[in-house]
Amino acid sequence: MRTLVIGGTGFIGVNLVVLLASRGDDVGVYHRPATSLANLAHVNFRSMPGELNEEDKLKQAIAGCDVVYNLAACPSSLKKDEEQRNAINVFAPRLIARLTKEAKARLVHVSSIATVGPPAAGEIADETFIFNNHKDAYALSKHLGDKEVAKEVALGLDAVTVCPGNVVGGRAMKQEQKNKFQAIADGKMKIYPPGGVCLTDVDDLVMGMVLAAQKGKAGSCYILGGHNVTFKEYFGHVATVTGSDKPWIRLPSLLLPLAGLGFEILFSFLKSDPPLNRISGEMVSKNLYYSSQLAISELGYEVGDWKNALQKAVQGANIVCKAN
Repeated sequence: MRTLVIGGTGFIGVNLVVLLASRGDDVGVYHRPATSLANLAHVNFRSMPGELNEEDKLKQAIAGCDVVYNLAACPSSLKKDEEQRNAINVFAPRLIARLTKEAKARLVHVSSIATVGPPAAGEIADETFIFNNHKDAYALSKHLGDKEVAKEVALGLDAVTVCPGNVVGGRAMKQEQKNKFQAIADGKMKIYPPGGVCLTDVDDLVMGMVLAAQKGKAGSCYILGGHNVTFKEYFGHVATVTGSDKPWIRLPSLLLPLAGLGFEILFSFLKSDPPLNRISGEMVSKNLYYSSQLAISELGYEVGDWKNALQKAVQGANIVCKAN
């Protein structure tokens, strides 16, 4: 199988490239020229540098491929990142979808669980959920990118869309998440948000993406999630694995959006990204729970034990544990 991974140097992308290479695929990784490839050391892949708006380079990279995975994303919801967010999350999917259709390849468009939208209290959302998160600039941009892919599907593109949950894993863990895990391991994390997430093992996720490429119905969307757990359970088990004290102070749900807004204002003067913004403060105050039943029934997607996923993440990211 000849595959191309666009966005293959990020957290999920690296794990996907490792899986594809281990299966014997001829894997190309399309990446920005200045991006570090350190997380792909000792992995057999073809480096294909280029920008997302360079049509000729994208066309050349896609040519001859059986499957194209597009994981490129700008995760920011901040106003200052609007141009970059639209370029990566809306315009690039449009171009990639068209070029993949012209190359007669299959596209696995990697969206976000944010495009499903936040469910109401006590509700578990699935693929039938109607998008309701227009105030989140990131979620809206990803939603618009999904619609661009859908337009090309209507014109003959063979594509499936997948929506990952809240992903954990040790290989190429994002520094922000690693810092959080280490703070828990050090006993410095005393607080936890009041909400919950659909916790997803990155190993389950990337296998689900391969299954989507193999078995997904053209034009369909699949949630590739995991177990729905509270932040208290999530952070508490990281503490258990690392031999540390569990966070015990539950933050009030009304405080977090206000604190996020305050951080946005303060850090705008400092000209740096805030650790929390209004939208993220609101999101971590809710139980963002999702169902992966469609992927399980149609793709054969499997969801492993979430506690084992956290243990693997701690070990794979080399979190320094008190237990050691």
